[in-house]
Order: sequence, then C-alpha cells, then structure tokens
Amino acid sequence: MTTVDLTPMGDQLVDPADLPWVPQAEGVWFKPLRLSPVSGTWTNLLKVTRRGVISRHRHPFPVEAWVLQGSWRYLEHDWTAGPGSYVYEPAGDVHTLVTEGEDEMVTLFSMHGRIEYLNDAGKVTFTETAQTKLDKYLDYCARHRLAPLPVVA
Repeated sequence: MTTVDLTPMGDQLVDPADLPWVPQAEGVWFKPLRLSPVSGTWTNLLKVTRRGVISRHRHPFPVEAWVLQGSWRYLEHDWTAGPGSYVYEPAGDVHTLVTEGEDEMVTLFSMHGRIEYLNDAGKVTFTETAQTKLDKYLDYCARHRLAPLPVVA
C-alpha cells in the first residue's frame, strides 16, 4: 500500500488535470482536490454521467457547491442548479440528488464533514468521510500504478 504524508500541506496549487477521476458509483466519479482526515473536511470535483436518481443522503455538517457544467437538482426542492450556480446546504439537510440534463454534470463540492447515505426507510447505509475518500483515491492510484499527488491537508 502506498503511503501519503498526512502532514498538513499548507499553501498548495493543485491542477485538477493532473488528478484521475476516481470511480465512486455507477456513472459517478470524483477528483480529490483537498482531503483532511484530521478535520473531517474535503473538497472535490464530482462528475455524473448517468441520468436519474443518484443518491439520497444527509449532511450532518454544511456543504457548499459550485456547478461548473451540466445541471442537477434535489427532489425535495423546487430549484435546479446549473453552470455558475452556488448551492449552500445547511447541517441536517436530507435530499435526493437527481441529474436529468443531456450534459454530464461537474460540480465542485466543499464538505464540512461526513455524508450519510440513506435507504428508502431513512437508515444509514454508508457514511462517506475524508478518510474514506482518501482510501478510495489511494486504492485507485495503487491499482493503476499512479503516484498519489499531495491532496492531503
């Protein structure tokens, strides 16, 4: 297993073009721009190429998002976020991400803590954290013989 220095990186320039798209689910990938297992926060690009319901989830901590391309919405709200839209999600918000447009969606998400994925009964089926994101990234790099870039903060 590849080791990564978990020392806070300080000022860092990360070129997303140098990072791989790491598979997260069918038709869903992420690029880790900053992962902080110590603080539990992370920032990543999320790309979705499939249409339909992506996931129902809860944010125990706030989330900020900026849509770069494509569009998405939540079943629980009456708005659609498109290119240039900024979305703030307060702590405790539960919603279901849906993509419907013809273009793939790419959004910059800044997570201020874990995400809890929920089933139809509202039970937590998986908890995503900065550490689980880091593990997925390092595993992907190892399997594809890529040198991990310094994205740990």
